[in-house]
Amino acid sequence: MAPRGARGGGRSGSHIGGRDARDRNASESHNNAESQPSSSVRGSNILEQVPSNPSKRKFIEFDSEKEFTNQISVIRAIACILKTMFDGPWTSWKKVDKEHHDAMWEHFKGLYVWPEATDVLARKVWEDCMKKRFPDIMRRAREESLKLAKAANVNASLEGDLNLLKEYHPNWIKKEYWEKMINEQATLKRPPTGVELYARLHTKRSTQEYITPKAAKVKEAYESAMVAKFGDDTSCHPLLDNETWCDVSGGVKKGRIYGFGSVSDPASFLEGTSSTITSQEVVYERVRNEMRGEMDAKAAEMEAKHQQMREEMDAKAAAIDVKQQQIDAKYEAMEKMYATLQNMMRN
Repeated sequence: MAPRGARGGGRSGSHIGGRDARDRNASESHNNAESQPSSSVRGSNILEQVPSNPSKRKFIEFDSEKEFTNQISVIRAIACILKTMFDGPWTSWKKVDKEHHDAMWEHFKGLYVWPEATDVLARKVWEDCMKKRFPDIMRRAREESLKLAKAANVNASLEGDLNLLKEYHPNWIKKEYWEKMINEQATLKRPPTGVELYARLHTKRSTQEYITPKAAKVKEAYESAMVAKFGDDTSCHPLLDNETWCDVSGGVKKGRIYGFGSVSDPASFLEGTSSTITSQEVVYERVRNEMRGEMDAKAAEMEAKHQQMREEMDAKAAAIDVKQQQIDAKYEAMEKMYATLQNMMRN
């Protein structure tokens, strides 16, 4: 049995509708897929089922704020949960939406139990493990895809054209997701265009929606203007056409260009015409370097806010625990008073 005062997940990972059925189907599909070549998995890839009796959950503790005591076996379980519940074109842990974050966490809580006082720490260590494990799992997925491609006599490599791997998705990733993931990885192997850089800075990571209506309108206006200026074949477009961008975004205002922040020399930005890709790469590099300071400052500010939120949540959790103890004490006092009254009435 789990130690007294321990806490884990009382639910069996049913945060997303039909989770139990999906777990069974995923287990069956991985049973059938074990005969296929794979270099990305060691041992079983079947999702461990949540025990029907909560007392059968495995007890875990923490060596520090970074690892579980039985880190190796827990990491294997975490990797298996991620693979079996993989349901999107996720190339990094940050791209996994909150719904699936929570569903995976609920399943993990159904498998393990830990000291009740370490609930917040348990979630933090679990998140850290997922974040650190994700790149290795993706690397193994690419290796598995490459192995399947070579088995089909496709002359592919991880350093070459990744598009050759689109047809050879790992058995635990849907083909449609794998194609999107390959497209993203192939794009990242070249310098991003101005629009791609702009999109990364002005869209919400969870939904990929633009943060403001203006941000979306500027992007659409720029793409339309580029097609009108250079034709439908976007591969022939420059990385960034400064003049066009300034036209659709409102120009330089107080030394700032909408979408790209402060520019130390707006005139040179405007003079960086689209005649050659090389000139655009120089302009892009200069703008990117000038933006890096602003981005670092924003990242530091966000981290400070997140830390403050974590501290506030911990403080609120502690206050709730104190309040619960007070309620329990009052309840016990009322029970004693009720018992005393009953005795007095009998006498």
